[in-house]
Amino acid sequence: MKSLLAVLLIGLSFSCMAEDYQSTLLVQTGKLTESDLIVRTVTDLEDSKICLTFYIRTSGTSPVMSCYDSKAGFRTEVKQVAHFKKNKLIVRKIKDAINDVSCLVAYVSTPGTSPAINCYQSTITAKDEIKRDGHLREGDLEIERVVDAESTKTCLIAYVSVGSNTPTLICYDGSNGGKGGLTQVGYMREGDLVVRKILDEANRRDCLITYVSTEGTYPNIYCYSESSASAAGKASAPEKVDVPATANTPGTWRPRPLGQ
Repeated sequence: MKSLLAVLLIGLSFSCMAEDYQSTLLVQTGKLTESDLIVRTVTDLEDSKICLTFYIRTSGTSPVMSCYDSKAGFRTEVKQVAHFKKNKLIVRKIKDAINDVSCLVAYVSTPGTSPAINCYQSTITAKDEIKRDGHLREGDLEIERVVDAESTKTCLIAYVSVGSNTPTLICYDGSNGGKGGLTQVGYMREGDLVVRKILDEANRRDCLITYVSTEGTYPNIYCYSESSASAAGKASAPEKVDVPATANTPGTWRPRPLGQ
């Protein structure tokens, strides 16, 4: 009986040893701390990927990640090259100089929020900066326009100024020398859902921004090129429009003249 038990134990140990080999080629290869923002570089050696993970050093935060192909044997040089703060909003430009990747990071430094990021290819330049190039406040929605001239990118950052809310960030190719501000040209409310149509005049982009006006919400942005028919209609619109009282009823679009 003892011999049989010994044989069973030996067989069990061999079966445990026969498990699949597990790779450990996922490693942290760098860390950057800028005030309350932490950026960790995670390298996947097996698939030749470098991933930047961003999170805020507050309670209830969630991380976000962006990955790209490594150019120089998994080497990175991640640093902050520009930043600004406006009221509760903090915006930082983080750059991997070796792999020519820039990330714009926007967040509100309060518990329960997460950063919003947008990463894109960049070039080596001595003038790494970002510039606030427009602002719009409509109700409880705040929108900032940021220009990264080095990468010819324009970015819109939107957040709801109700409690601790996460911003949303979207970037697109900017128009060199374009002039014009941000204007609300459409509005809809259905129940607790708000949709605002925002025109970026300098880049001829229409953006729909939707959100629910409650604590802990965050907006969603969808942008597209302004249609020629829409642009022609806006150009021919009178400077002032008398809006009837029924235009404020939920479910109807409320046009606003440009510049107001």
